[in-house]
Amino acid sequence: MHRRAVRLLELPGPRHSAEWYDQSGEPTVLEAGDRMFIHCEGGPSNSRLEAFPPRLEIDEVDGTYAREDMGPRDAWRYVFVPREP
Repeated sequence: MHRRAVRLLELPGPRHSAEWYDQSGEPTVLEAGDRMFIHCEGGPSNSRLEAFPPRLEIDEVDGTYAREDMGPRDAWRYVFVPREP
């Protein structure tokens, strides 16, 4: 596994194991540590570089990105949920 991928996997935050995902309908099967971009809606980012399996939530200063992962991987996205004032 590439060093950068290992560092991405070490970032804090909950994630499922790579085996948890059914990749039978995906054009490419990803291995743990493979890098992927996930689109973001709202918040400070347009997309996030993540290591597979990606984090379920990512804390930011003003809120949290929560991953929506229904359907194929190319439809996955992070939705920004702002913190309550």
